[in-house]
Amino acid sequence: MNQLADFRHTMQSCNHCGQCKWVLGPKTRGYDFAEICPIHMQFHFDAYSGQGLLHIAQELLDGELQYDPGLRDLVYSCTACGACDTNCKSIRDMEVLDTILALRAKLVEDGQGPMPQYARMAEAMARTHNIYGRPHAERAAWAGEPAGLSATTSQPAPVAYFAGCATSYQRPDIARNTVRILEAAGIAHTVLGADEHCCGGPLWRTGQIDAAARQVQENLDALQRRGVQTIVTSCAECFGTLRGFYPRVADFPFEVKHISEIVQEALDAGRLRFSKPLQTTLTWHDPCLLGRLSEPYVPWQGEIKAFGRHVPAKAWRRGQQGVYDAPRRVLGAIAGIEVVEMVRNEENALCCGGGGGVREAFPEQAQVTAAERIREATATGADTLVSSCPFCQDTFEDGLARQPGAMRYRDFTQLVVDAL
Repeated sequence: MNQLADFRHTMQSCNHCGQCKWVLGPKTRGYDFAEICPIHMQFHFDAYSGQGLLHIAQELLDGELQYDPGLRDLVYSCTACGACDTNCKSIRDMEVLDTILALRAKLVEDGQGPMPQYARMAEAMARTHNIYGRPHAERAAWAGEPAGLSATTSQPAPVAYFAGCATSYQRPDIARNTVRILEAAGIAHTVLGADEHCCGGPLWRTGQIDAAARQVQENLDALQRRGVQTIVTSCAECFGTLRGFYPRVADFPFEVKHISEIVQEALDAGRLRFSKPLQTTLTWHDPCLLGRLSEPYVPWQGEIKAFGRHVPAKAWRRGQQGVYDAPRRVLGAIAGIEVVEMVRNEENALCCGGGGGVREAFPEQAQVTAAERIREATATGADTLVSSCPFCQDTFEDGLARQPGAMRYRDFTQLVVDAL
């Protein structure tokens, strides 16, 4: 894992251009819906932006800035959505998000972080292997509830469904729908059951690196014991963590696929077909960790030379190779569905507002961003907002409850099952 000092080149290279705050010019459609940084959008100070956080990181590193009570809140107000990182890389190659995450890790190392809510999350995970502190024995309870569901938690299989904490405990319908989809597509699979622990994503993104690394090793051991080759997820947080964090900690020989990719492949191969039309106009929200933050992380060690040249060459994660086409193609293949796009989409999608622990520590702030995203979704004329992240779902449903009649939220797996 990198330390904050490893990102000095990024800190020193920032030239105050402001691109971290806005969608790249050629991709905008006017001033409205052009801002991309949730915290700068709300607070309008440079400190609340990728640029500002880089400067704070450098000043802390150089001893020019001291901790005070407000600094921790500022650092943790960021949703860690990565929009600043993607847009900065349209100008030059820098690791803005990794610097922000390393800054959070430094706060934890120096005893200044995390936020109390995140510390309690880590304590719960140490006891129960999930972020909610719920009994570990209940993690796979969803698999045994519905009659006819054949999810197995015992036999080895090359494909494993990794449900995740939020799905297992808060949104069991998503887990059951995912298994139904795998069965309909004829994909033999296993569910890890009690062997599955939290993916570690919430710990990683709040700077609690050591605790997150323990989750990685526990899950890797379980996957290797089962002979797993491919991991399927229905949760964006798990997907982005498996692809973006696990290779930083250990050798990670597994293929990771989102359920939308599985459905698309099954449709293309003729192993799955939709028989029921669904009459709705929907817009797809790209979750940060399924979209711009889902590109596989390739570890790099080397030297940064003049003009930022990396030797040996570095595999950059620019956000453009996220899972964008699969969910759109699948939803568009359902008879009666019209898919309309929001202005900020794909690698430039606006965060739901709840990422990076913000919903837990700053719920009112999260709702301001959610309301802006709902405003953008409503502007498309759609009646349904669809995504594939239980954390986005929580944030959006809270926001939609404040706007009766605006639109409804549906998870991707529910629409697929309804159309089978």
